[in-house]
Amino acid sequence: MKGRLAEFPPNVEIDETDFKRAWAKLVMKIMQIGMELPTEYGDLSKDVCSRVTLSGGAIGQILRRDVHKEDPFGRKRIEEYMKQYTREYDWRGQGFEYTYMERLTMYRGGIDQLEVLRDRLMDGTVTRRAQAITWIPERDSAAEHPPCLQRIWIRPLGERRCEAHLSWRSRDAYGAWNSNICAIVDMLYREVLRPSNLEIVKLVDFCSSAHIYEHDWDAARRVRLP
Repeated sequence: MKGRLAEFPPNVEIDETDFKRAWAKLVMKIMQIGMELPTEYGDLSKDVCSRVTLSGGAIGQILRRDVHKEDPFGRKRIEEYMKQYTREYDWRGQGFEYTYMERLTMYRGGIDQLEVLRDRLMDGTVTRRAQAITWIPERDSAAEHPPCLQRIWIRPLGERRCEAHLSWRSRDAYGAWNSNICAIVDMLYREVLRPSNLEIVKLVDFCSSAHIYEHDWDAARRVRLP
C-alpha cells in the first residue's frame, strides 16, 4: 500500500498531566508512524491504536476547555458542541439519527444509564460495574453512521476520587479528540460525578482506530508541543 509505514497500525501510549500536550503528542505520533489505510468515505487516513492517560492538571484543563491553539474547533465551537450532551438538546429537530446523550439516557427499553451510574456510585460504593454503553446491535451493525463512543466506565478510588475510562471504536484524532473529551467529561460531572460527590483524578481514553483523515494532514503537520 502506498506510503505504508508498518504492516499493521501501531499502538501508541501517552501519559500526560497536560491536556494540550497530550493532544499534540497524539497528533504528531499519528502523523509520524500512523499506517495509511482506506476509509469507508473513500479517502485515506493515518491510523493507530491509542491509549491516552490524563491526570493532574489535565483534568482541570478539560473542564475549562483549555485546548491547544491548533485545535480546529477552538473553545467557542466546543462550547456550542457541548449542548448536544444536555437533556434539553433537540437532536431530532437538528436532523440527527441519535446523539451519545440519547443513547446514554434513552437506551433500548427506556433505560437511563446516567441515572444508573449516578445511583451506583453514590455513598462511596466500591464497584467495578459502573458502566454505560452506546452500541445497539440491531440498529448499529448495518448503520451508515454507528456510534464511535462505545463505553464509559467509572471506578471509585476512595476519598471522593474516581477514574473514568472512555472506549472508542473509531476516532478522528485531529478534528474531534479535544471536543469529544471536553463534552463527555463536562456531561459526566454534571450528570453523575457531582451528584455522587466524586471527581476524576485519572482519565483513560482508549481508541481502536485513532486516525487523521487525508484532508487534514497538512494542518496536522503544523501541530507542535505547546
